[in-house]
Amino acid sequence: MPEIKRMLLPVVFSENDMLAADYARQIAMCAGSEVDLVHVTPQIDFISEDILQSVYTSHVGYEKEVAEKLMDAFIEKSLSGVNVRNKAVLKGQPAEEVLRYAKENNINMIVLPTHTRKGPEAWFVGSVAERITKRAHCPVLIVHPD
Repeated sequence: MPEIKRMLLPVVFSENDMLAADYARQIAMCAGSEVDLVHVTPQIDFISEDILQSVYTSHVGYEKEVAEKLMDAFIEKSLSGVNVRNKAVLKGQPAEEVLRYAKENNINMIVLPTHTRKGPEAWFVGSVAERITKRAHCPVLIVHPD
């Protein structure tokens, strides 16, 4: 079996992220792996950047800062005792950004929490987890909510 040196844990700060972190922590402690933590802020394509920036001026500079603080709290609560090598706040399409980050950073495994969509939203939006598992260059551990 290939060695798992670096794992990637994408988070949206949900309850299921904590369950996925439990799996990542256990694997990391057994295998001596490092963990990278990423949060992807979705890119809004249907509004021009100028309009978006003028409407949300007070939020533009704080989005990344808030996500970084949430990541610090998440690491402290859910990944204690684990070597968190890197934390990143990315902007774009979540599946694309996770796949790009994993490839560029030599990730050996992605521990992926799922967030269930139902009805028309699932039909039109599709599953980020599905897109990642189909295109990832490394194994993906899917963690479903309890």
